[in-house]
Amino acid sequence: MSNIKKLINISQTTFNLQEQIDWYTTNLGFSCISETRIDGSWLGELIGIPGAIINKASLKIGEELLELWEFEQVPTQKNDKIEPIPIPEDSQSNDLWFQHICIVVSNLNEAFNKGASNATQISRSLVTLPESNKEAANIEAVKIKDSLGHPLELLKFPKDKGDQRWHKPNSKLFMGIDHTAIGVSDTQKSIKFYSELLGLKIVGNGVNTGKEQDDLDGLINTKVVITSLRPSDNGMGIEFLDYQLPNPIRRERLNPKATDLNEWRIMLLVEDIKSIHNKLSSIWPANSMGPIISIPSNLWGGTLAFQVRDPDGHALILLN
Repeated sequence: MSNIKKLINISQTTFNLQEQIDWYTTNLGFSCISETRIDGSWLGELIGIPGAIINKASLKIGEELLELWEFEQVPTQKNDKIEPIPIPEDSQSNDLWFQHICIVVSNLNEAFNKGASNATQISRSLVTLPESNKEAANIEAVKIKDSLGHPLELLKFPKDKGDQRWHKPNSKLFMGIDHTAIGVSDTQKSIKFYSELLGLKIVGNGVNTGKEQDDLDGLINTKVVITSLRPSDNGMGIEFLDYQLPNPIRRERLNPKATDLNEWRIMLLVEDIKSIHNKLSSIWPANSMGPIISIPSNLWGGTLAFQVRDPDGHALILLN
């Protein structure tokens, strides 16, 4: 049985919060359901930045939530305002810091032309994956960047693929978030962390290559090993992107911090947070995880939480 009950939400560090809210609601069908200012010593303990203060917006699409976190400041003697480190302009799909959310749509052309067509493009064109790729045949997709450079994917499932919730009649144009995809350097190491230690279930895998994948990722001679995991049969999942080509040596994210603009957080509701923390503490680097702390129950539905980074530095917050 999985220790993970549910993937609660995905959050990203952002800047100019109101502009980002407007961008997502105008172009991608999100609705802003709440805005909250969060402070307190518990927040700094959770994310490893003492004195942090954030302004948080919760954006809903379908049944899923995306949170935008803007760091207001970290109190110091000078009371300096946070200046987040931007995402590198030359960031590519096969960088190890790469992470995106996959937004499911009912009509890719229509969704793309609603606003994504004016965004910065990762893909060279809208793509339909070929019949030769049995695991992903006839999936339609395109990858773009939001106004701050966060990668996003728009995807339409054919009738024989994807959760049943993506095939309901009279669906909206923008339907929800299927998964978050993360760059990984070693599939087996990531399986050990997410599946063996945390208990997520592997639900699919495959290898994508060829012209269509090149066009989707904006790369040349692409070969990517893909592994899909979920905490249950429903709700959001996590997808590994292990690029074998074009570059066997991929750029790492060094010294990741919560205030970096390429910081995403995967929030997971877990069954027994203390046993998971004890298990990780015995084998995981001390600088890659924090202590269990008490948090306000009105934010994410839990009262205990800790942060941990996976083998490639992607941030997770586990709640109970």
